[in-house]
Amino acid sequence: MNGSDDYFPADDLDAPLTDVRVGGKASYVPPEVMFSEGCPKCRGTGQFVSYTGRVLGPCFACKGKGKNVFKTSPEARAKSQARAATKRVEKANNLVESKNSFYATYPDEIAWLQQSAKRNATRGGSFTFPADLLDKLNQYGSLTDGQMAAVRKLMARDVERAAERTAAAPSVETAGVDRLKASFDTAVAYSAAKGLKLSPRITIDGMTISPAKATSANPGALYVKAGETYLGKVKDGRFFASRDCTADDEKKVLAFVADPAEAAKVYGQTTGTCCICNATLISKWKHRGIGPICAEKFGW
Repeated sequence: MNGSDDYFPADDLDAPLTDVRVGGKASYVPPEVMFSEGCPKCRGTGQFVSYTGRVLGPCFACKGKGKNVFKTSPEARAKSQARAATKRVEKANNLVESKNSFYATYPDEIAWLQQSAKRNATRGGSFTFPADLLDKLNQYGSLTDGQMAAVRKLMARDVERAAERTAAAPSVETAGVDRLKASFDTAVAYSAAKGLKLSPRITIDGMTISPAKATSANPGALYVKAGETYLGKVKDGRFFASRDCTADDEKKVLAFVADPAEAAKVYGQTTGTCCICNATLISKWKHRGIGPICAEKFGW
């Protein structure tokens, strides 16, 4: 140790400064670069000001500091945001493609889900399973095998129940139904010729019978109501009564459908009221049970 070379060996002098270690790890940590920018919300004031100029308190975006500090540059953040926006667009497009493909592959299941969800919403029921699955489909673009199996099971159950209801529904006079539909068609054509849009209906003993619209779920059917209460429908030669339809109501419907013109005549003679427009009948029209204009409309 007579000279400096003995005190500082050549190997140590040649070693880089950054190789100095403490406990086996580098002791030097480069400072973190930060980027400071004025807060755009408060324009660097650090205060939240109303449109009248009143100071309402510190800015929530920068917490009253008037600036925001970031670890990355504005350019880097802009690129990152652009990449994220591109990924969101790609994800949305992929979701739409997946959903469209699923709809095209399973049209029957989709139709059942949509009809069941609409029916439940209309009736205010608690069976939300179809609507929940449609939400899942919109969210993920497809349904799982288990969910599809449940849908098909419910579809099969509906087919069985429909067959049971058809077997239990009483038959109606087909000839009477055809005459009634023809009368409704005549009334629609009569109004159309006069530039009017008519939704024909006949009311007897508090029950209203009207044709279903072509765009409805039961085109070609006849709906029966008592006020706002749905009593059932006449379709495919049978009367499908609702839960609110009593045995007496069903008897009246079957009698009316068997011979609509005769039923209207009896109703008009008994009550003195036209079954179509509810006008009071006088003279010979009371005997016929229907007013002159309504008789012309319906071809009776």
